[in-house]
Amino acid sequence: MRDNHLQALRRSRVTTHGEVEQAGSASRLFAGHFEGVVTVENEFGSSRLGIGVMHDLDGEVVSINGHTYAIPSSGTPHEVDPSDTIAFGISAHGGRRHKLYIPPGADLEGIKEAIDSALAKLHEDHEQIVCAVSIEGLFSDVLLRTVHHPDFEGESLGEIIDDEIRFAFEQWRGTVVGFRYPDHSTGQTIPGLHLHGLGADLLSGGHVRNITVKDVTAELWVDELHVAAGEETSDSGDLVDFDRYEGPVSERS
Repeated sequence: MRDNHLQALRRSRVTTHGEVEQAGSASRLFAGHFEGVVTVENEFGSSRLGIGVMHDLDGEVVSINGHTYAIPSSGTPHEVDPSDTIAFGISAHGGRRHKLYIPPGADLEGIKEAIDSALAKLHEDHEQIVCAVSIEGLFSDVLLRTVHHPDFEGESLGEIIDDEIRFAFEQWRGTVVGFRYPDHSTGQTIPGLHLHGLGADLLSGGHVRNITVKDVTAELWVDELHVAAGEETSDSGDLVDFDRYEGPVSERS
């Protein structure tokens, strides 16, 4: 089913929008389709930033200015070969750079609020566009996750994330990149704020589950979404609890 928001995301009130290229669909990934759908070079080679998942869940992906890293179950990033493939990817291209102010003490919800406030000043509705964001600097209370290979054939991504590998840092310096999608999705896209991080020392990284801003600089780009042809799916996204699997981890988790 094609996401109901995709057509709305194409409507623009600003002529300086960039483009977000998405390879694969969220519902297919959560249904256990971990095969490669595109090469790293094709998805991230000319991008300013990107995130994703490697084929066969060989690691979470962070891409910054065309340099693409996978964070496997060990938690240690390594730069991947351009010919390697990904099971899911989102990359940002072109567009006009805007400064983004994120107050110290902001957590994931605070970061999203800062993004939405900046978009409102640009006369943009977060439900009508995709926003790419880059945040660099010092953070605290950071919880990063990565994934492991499936334990058995047919294991879903949700089952794997239930046993996700987490790395906690009281203080962490690095770059966090990602996308703020509309809050509602029928499964082709991942709703809300989705961030991946890469440590400044290249020794840590992964999908961001918790983070608090201390001293950072941040930028955003307003983008229109393009999903690779042939990646639509009949798998129901309504069954995916994105808040549980992609959102912040509570103290009880």
